[in-house]
Amino acid sequence: MNSTLRVRFPVSQWPGWHKPELFLTADHKPHAESSNITAISVDPETHSDYCSDSPVFRASIDGSDSPVLALKFALRDDLVGALEQENRVYRDALQALQGTAVPRCFGMYSGVDEDGQQIACLVLEFWGSVLGEPFPVLPLDLKIQILQRLGAIHREGKLLHGDFAERNVLFHEGDVRIIDFDQTQSDHDCRCNMDFLPREKLPDIEEFGCDQLWEVCRYHMRIWDTCSTWLVFFSCG
Repeated sequence: MNSTLRVRFPVSQWPGWHKPELFLTADHKPHAESSNITAISVDPETHSDYCSDSPVFRASIDGSDSPVLALKFALRDDLVGALEQENRVYRDALQALQGTAVPRCFGMYSGVDEDGQQIACLVLEFWGSVLGEPFPVLPLDLKIQILQRLGAIHREGKLLHGDFAERNVLFHEGDVRIIDFDQTQSDHDCRCNMDFLPREKLPDIEEFGCDQLWEVCRYHMRIWDTCSTWLVFFSCG
């Protein structure tokens, strides 16, 4: 990817939007191969409120009909720091997991708009759609797949997600990716054996090896027997 990114916006289709384009400069060497990307155009049918200070836009490489990028913006000075943190997480801890547990990341770009406002943009692979159903009602095989992706982030990335929810899981053609890493906790020593199979007896949290994954299995995915869960809850109460 070139060091300068030109982002074009659909001004005529967005009432109240006054930025026809932005020229942004790469903060670091790009993380993934995408040397053809120089100028990109934002899709007017965006998946985010474009009036937000932290919108996420779908975009395409100029000359291509397919929307292939997700642009995560910080349009206020006080929001840029969180995006910088997320960029570092993709670049460092999650580098080996790009394209499997998480989308590919093409780097962070920043600049100043016509009003002198500092802005930043994290350029990601556009991948799938947000889950359309709550975790508990998902098919078991999909629950297990999500847990395996989250487990890889714990084990290989050594991260606690910080905001694990349906809105931060993408689904596409039978596969999943996890997103939104601006609230992560690093240096997580996950000792979970990654055994996410359903069972009748609620496993001991210390033996399971990870408090967060244990809670996700029990409360989010509900893959363990409900009756056993309530019995343990009342016996502990």
